[in-house]
Amino acid sequence: MFKNILVASDGSKCGDNAVDLAIDLASKYGAKISALYVMDFGLDFTYDDMDDAGGAVLDDITAKGKENDVVVVEHIITADPIQDMATMIRKINPDIAVFGAFGKSTEKEENIDYSKIGSVAKNALKVSKVPVILVK
Repeated sequence: MFKNILVASDGSKCGDNAVDLAIDLASKYGAKISALYVMDFGLDFTYDDMDDAGGAVLDDITAKGKENDVVVVEHIITADPIQDMATMIRKINPDIAVFGAFGKSTEKEENIDYSKIGSVAKNALKVSKVPVILVK
């Protein structure tokens, strides 16, 4: 059913939960994981800080994949996670995409408005040509 599962994470709690679900699905279906970290220069971080953070997130995903005998292909790119979402999904060409419903901007539980979803997750639902699973 699934051969290539895209999981995007920013290292947030929801992102980590999305990774866990994606790896579980990949393990059950014999799929590979395409792990995506987007370096967003719209944020107030240096390139080195974003590259280090992205490397750490992808290293964690790869380690979880190895623990579950799942192949992980890492993608770290510089892009606007909203404006470039359709292109990212199209180039990775997954069968399904898994995203955290909220990112780091709502890391604290009390800041989450469960009547809404994060802007990146909302855009993924809007532009993706493949099924999307949002994880809280």
